Amino acid sequence: MNHIEPVSKVFYIAVYDIASPKRLNKALKTFRKYLNWVQNSAFEGFLTAKQFQELKSELLEIINKEKDSIIFYHAEEQKHIGKKIIGIEKNEITQFY
Repeated sequence: MNHIEPVSKVFYIAVYDIASPKRLNKALKTFRKYLNWVQNSAFEGFLTAKQFQELKSELLEIINKEKDSIIFYHAEEQKHIGKKIIGIEKNEITQFY
């Protein structure tokens, strides 16, 4: 019997500071391919290990490592991350599968 293991996904939060408007636009397009926009300079969502590697590779082609910064926070399950919003929610979270 052929048993296929389910692909596990990890929940990521990405925050970034991109110094150049040109690089910022390219980075935003790249982030949107993989994650959900939640607020200025922040994305979140579930990625497989392969998707995360692809996202990092694409971003490394765009950013200037001496001027820009991207931080990824991750958790095996989203339920382990508490989230409180004060004020307006910038973007309603949607899941794309």
